[in-house]
Amino acid sequence: MIIFAFIFFVLVSLTFAELKSSYNIPKKLTAEEMKDGPSLSNSVMYPQWGVPCTNFTYKVMYQDEKGREPEYVRINLNGKWHDMIKKVGSAKSGALYVYYYVPTSTRANFFYMEASNGVGKARAAIIDSPDQGPVLYTEKFDNNQIILLDKNGKEIWTYDTLYDQVEGVAISKDGNYIAAVTNQYIYLFSKESKEPLWSYCENCRVVPMASTNMAGIAISADGNYIAAALQSRLYFFEKGSNKPLWTKDIESSAIGIDMSDDANVMAIGTANAGKKGDKLFLFDKEGNKLGEYRATHPDYEQTGNFYQPDVTPDGKYVSSSTGCPDRRAYLFSGQGDLLFRSEQLTYDSPVHKSAISDDGSLIAYSLDHSQGKDIVILFNKEGKKLWGFSSQNDATSRAISISADGNYIASGTSAGNIYLFSKNNNKPLWKFSESGLNQIGEVKLNAEGSLLAAGGTSKKIYLFSKESNSPLWKYDVNTWITKLDFNGEYIVAGTGLREYIGEYIAEEKDFQCNEIIQPISMEEMERYSEEGTGEREERDFEGKIVCGDGMCVPSIETYENCPQDCCGENCDENLDEGEIEKKSKEIEGFKEREDISSVKEKEKKGLFQLIIGFFSRLFGK
Repeated sequence: MIIFAFIFFVLVSLTFAELKSSYNIPKKLTAEEMKDGPSLSNSVMYPQWGVPCTNFTYKVMYQDEKGREPEYVRINLNGKWHDMIKKVGSAKSGALYVYYYVPTSTRANFFYMEASNGVGKARAAIIDSPDQGPVLYTEKFDNNQIILLDKNGKEIWTYDTLYDQVEGVAISKDGNYIAAVTNQYIYLFSKESKEPLWSYCENCRVVPMASTNMAGIAISADGNYIAAALQSRLYFFEKGSNKPLWTKDIESSAIGIDMSDDANVMAIGTANAGKKGDKLFLFDKEGNKLGEYRATHPDYEQTGNFYQPDVTPDGKYVSSSTGCPDRRAYLFSGQGDLLFRSEQLTYDSPVHKSAISDDGSLIAYSLDHSQGKDIVILFNKEGKKLWGFSSQNDATSRAISISADGNYIASGTSAGNIYLFSKNNNKPLWKFSESGLNQIGEVKLNAEGSLLAAGGTSKKIYLFSKESNSPLWKYDVNTWITKLDFNGEYIVAGTGLREYIGEYIAEEKDFQCNEIIQPISMEEMERYSEEGTGEREERDFEGKIVCGDGMCVPSIETYENCPQDCCGENCDENLDEGEIEKKSKEIEGFKEREDISSVKEKEKKGLFQLIIGFFSRLFGK
């Protein structure tokens, strides 16, 4: 089975609906218009996000049960029609059509496909409104790091992960050990050195482009035990070895993980995987399952992702929250007993994170809502809502933290605001606002609540005192802070896209494309997933094109100048190469030669079905 470890092209489906802005919604095709029409299926846009001046590809399969050739297959991109070009296949069995697009700004993009066989019509990538994509950022995410600072803002060390985005960080209470998880690797560090004490990977090849993968990491108070969730499995280690003591199948990608101080209770929140996933799992350090819970929604296959859990130091309580369609706050015992389940807290968006006081008496939840609705709610352990906070300037809080005694609560929002509250009421003690269009992805209070660390898309780590909204210091980093932990003495942070995926809306900006960025092909992405070597590989993909590396680079390599990459010994001699080449040249100045044998192999493997499956199973709300 092909496992797409780098399934960056599916992740942004999670929040496309939230991103859609004003757009001229086309009228739906009538039943009469669709009568005796063809079918359009398996619409894919690749990659799903990136930067302007990248060559993006739209693909769709045309099929007509009577074998009728299309009158047209076209894409409506940002309100304009463009003809799509046939790449391979037949109308009867299914033909692949493509369109290439190089955006020159960070403006939003909307698209859908339409085809006609001369009798009826069909559409794809649209239900009530067009699909969105690519989502465009100003960051390449090729310079990611794990960063360790002391509480005075002094850099202890940094570790470069480059394209391998950081998905989780954790620091032991004594500050001696730091654990981190990226798209592909699990690391353990000492605070004394940036060189890992050890690393672990299953699929060890890092995809050379912006990609992300749900994962999580937790470490015991003394640093002796590490739990990591990566690629639908839970791994448990002792600090002395990178060989797992045990592993468990957790059905789906993990959105978050936490553990008690002694590692005897660990909680994992998982995403959807069809009829599996959407669960909160509890295990002890021997690998025994303490419990699991899945919300019940008979009318939905997807019942609601379980988000980042929080476990009390003694393991007696576990808080968590869910996405759509459940959208609730939860509290469990450390043995998996449900203690409370709130009413639905949002209209159509997730309850993102929770933070619980050390004694379990108070739990704060952060919400994805709308202006004027609660984005922070404080409950007691009996499930009583003590207060909620709303703001006309904020619609989403993705970051939440509570002090050990529950006296202070901090929140960070997608509007770039940080709030500090007392447990006594919903009036902020202070508010900090980062200038520009920035988001706050992580906040973490120390145990006493006297210090607050934070980070986000401003490319800075901040430390605040509870007394003032003026930062004690700021530390500049390479790119966006997506994960952060703070034990009161040291701050560990990781960079990447995770907390902002699919929804970061930057100021619209135009670009002059002096060169076109060519993403690696979907076939190469497949090979990266299948050919893990056990060793971390580093390759230069910044403009270096090598004939013979197995990658047919669009607009640069062709069958004529590099047949071993762009066709190979398995070319189907029955296909008219000249005709395909001729049609390729018609595509707005771009010339791409796909490996025909790999296209056929993709059809055999059901590549598009796998992709669509990942859309629905892993990253729906």
